[in-house]
Amino acid sequence: MMIRMSGAKLIFIDLVDDCAKVQIFATAANYEEDFEAIHKTLKRGDLIGVQGFPGRTKTGELSVRPTKIVPLSYCLHMLPRAKENENVLNKDTRYRQRYLDLIMNNSVKKIF
Repeated sequence: MMIRMSGAKLIFIDLVDDCAKVQIFATAANYEEDFEAIHKTLKRGDLIGVQGFPGRTKTGELSVRPTKIVPLSYCLHMLPRAKENENVLNKDTRYRQRYLDLIMNNSVKKIF
């Protein structure tokens, strides 16, 4: 759902699945393959597989330190930027693109 670059050697990725969130704490030092390729190709909305070690960051957030990231499926149309507890889609988009509404809004997922 979210990718944050913190320099050339550190990437934070938020993985979301059924209202559960895990942060990926990717550093070039721990990564086994080409870190620059992942840095350039990943976008919001891509489906990825992660292999690594679980742990917590300094702020206490549950995270995975990956040794390998495998892109499973690329997102053809990038998702809008999500905001905490705020709907980023207007009413027309929500009705016309229900799949996007289900991806972006946890409250709609819970109803279904």
